[in-house]
Amino acid sequence: MIQTYFGNGKGKTTAAVGSAVRCAGCGNKVLFVQFLKNNDSAEFNVLSEIKSIDVLYSNEYYELYDNLNKDRTPALTKAYNKLLFKDTKNKADTYQMIILDEILDAVEYGYISEDNLLELLAELKAHSEIILTGHNLTEKIADESDYISEIKEISHPYTKGVSPREGIEF
Repeated sequence: MIQTYFGNGKGKTTAAVGSAVRCAGCGNKVLFVQFLKNNDSAEFNVLSEIKSIDVLYSNEYYELYDNLNKDRTPALTKAYNKLLFKDTKNKADTYQMIILDEILDAVEYGYISEDNLLELLAELKAHSEIILTGHNLTEKIADESDYISEIKEISHPYTKGVSPREGIEF
């Protein structure tokens, strides 16, 4: 099945991490694939210590708001397509859960083709639970999702000028 966590609120990756821990806690293998982030977010410290969770991310460093820098699009497109269609696909059949964190944003910014992603998801869901996260959900991806949870921001400290806090937002 495919689970999708989307919206502008805090907690999409947190929900995915919780699902990864639950799945691993039952003795299953989890592949956690990160898009539009690097391994400098604190969840990687914990996830990489759990022997049944493997974490993949691109070696192409992503800067905040790189999606606005069109000069970066070719490099990020190449890196994320390799990450998804080579690295993830080649390992996928050994995992009971595959998390594609921020994949919805990678599709929105044009780094990943939505149709190619949907084709891959059809293959992956035959043997793995799939979790997708990101800000905006397309109609096509919604149609393929079995669970959809919208995480909506009601209030957030950054609107009051508070910078992201280590251990809380990253």
